[in-house]
Amino acid sequence: MDSVAGMDVLELTTRLVAIDSQNPGIGEEKIADFVTHDVARPAGFSVTRIEVTRGRPNLIVGVDNGEGPHLALSGHLDTKPVGEALSQWRTDPFELTVDDAGIAYGLGSTDMKGAVAAMLVALQRYAEDGPAGRVSLVLTADEEQGSDAGAKALAARGLPEVDAIVIGEPSGIDEPWELMALVSRGICCFEITLGTVQGHSGLSNRLGRNAVLVAADVLKAMETFVPPVAVPGAVAAEPTVNSGMLIRGGVAFGTWPGECTIGCEIRLVPGMVRAEVQAAIEQTVIEAAGGRATVEISYLDGSLGWMPAVELDPASRVVKAAQAACQDVLGRELPARAYPGGTDATYFMGEAGIPTVSSLGPGWLSVAHGANEKVAVADLRTAVDLYEQVMAQFLRPA
Repeated sequence: MDSVAGMDVLELTTRLVAIDSQNPGIGEEKIADFVTHDVARPAGFSVTRIEVTRGRPNLIVGVDNGEGPHLALSGHLDTKPVGEALSQWRTDPFELTVDDAGIAYGLGSTDMKGAVAAMLVALQRYAEDGPAGRVSLVLTADEEQGSDAGAKALAARGLPEVDAIVIGEPSGIDEPWELMALVSRGICCFEITLGTVQGHSGLSNRLGRNAVLVAADVLKAMETFVPPVAVPGAVAAEPTVNSGMLIRGGVAFGTWPGECTIGCEIRLVPGMVRAEVQAAIEQTVIEAAGGRATVEISYLDGSLGWMPAVELDPASRVVKAAQAACQDVLGRELPARAYPGGTDATYFMGEAGIPTVSSLGPGWLSVAHGANEKVAVADLRTAVDLYEQVMAQFLRPA
C-alpha cells in the first residue's frame, strides 16, 4: 500500500505541516500525539514515547518482521520558527500549498516533515511485504536547538538497539538528490570581548582606537581565519568560519566606546582538535587586537561551545545498502559529501556509536530555515520508494 491510516505521502505531509512544532516555540507534543494516535497505532505500528524533558516527546515507531537485522530511519519533528520572515511568505506557512509545477510550499516541508511522512509510508510497505528483521523510526524532538531534549537525551538513555540509522535530512543543496552526507559537521560558538578606554568622544584623538573599531579589526581577521584540521577525514570536508554573528557595544553618541563583544562560530569537520582550534583562535584575536584592547574569549556552554563533527566510513554496510537503493530508485549512486550543518548523527554516531548516514532525504537545504520553504511532490514519492529499498537492501541476508 502507498498510504498510512488512509493518507498518502502528500496528504500526510500536509497534515504534519499543519501542526505547529516551531522550536523555539510550541514544541513537539501536538505533532507527536498526531503521529501516535492518527498514524502509527491505527496502522498497527508499535509506539514508544520517550519524554526526557516535559512537553518534548520523542517517538520510536516500529515494525518487527521477525529475526534479522534492525535498521532505523530518523527524522526530527520540530521546525525552525517562522520568525521575521512571515511577511515574505507567499502562502500560509502551515498550509501545504502545491503549485502548478508540483512544488509544495510549507514550513518544514523540506526540513523535514516531508521525509518523516515518506518514512511512515515506507514503514507501512515494510509491514505488509518486507523481509525478516526490524525497522524503527526514531522521531526526535529539539533537533533545531541542539537536540538536548531529543537525540542527545536518547543517546544517553532511550535509543533502541539498532544496527544502523539513516537520517532523512534533505540530500539537496540547490537541487534534489545531490549527495549522501556521511559527515555531520559540528560547531564551535564563542564570544570575544574587547576592552579599551571609555571617554568623551570630543577627545577621541587622545583616547586611542575605541573598542568597536578594534572589534572591527578582529572581525576582519576572523573572516580570513583558517582553523587547523589535525587529521582530515576520509570524506572531503572543510570548516566554515562565520564571523560577526552578533555584536554588542557602545553607550551613546558622545561617548567613546570602551567595550565591545562580538560572536563568531566555526562549523567543524572531522579531525579538528579542540585545544588546537582554541589556541589558533586566541593567537588570531590577540594579533588582530594588536595590544590596543584587553581580550577575553569565552565559549558557549554545552554543545554550542564545542560539538564535534562525526564521519561514517564510506565502506560501511549501511552506506552500501543506501547506495544500492539509490542505484535502484534514482538510477545512480550519490556522491559522499559532508552535510553543511549539524544533524542528530552527532549523538547517534558520536555518543551512541551507531553507524549513521547523516542525510538521505527529499528537498533542498537552501530553502530551509527561511520563507517559502518547499519540496517537490515527486521527490516525496521518490523518497518513499527509496526508503523502502534501503530497508530491503539492508535487511536482506548476507
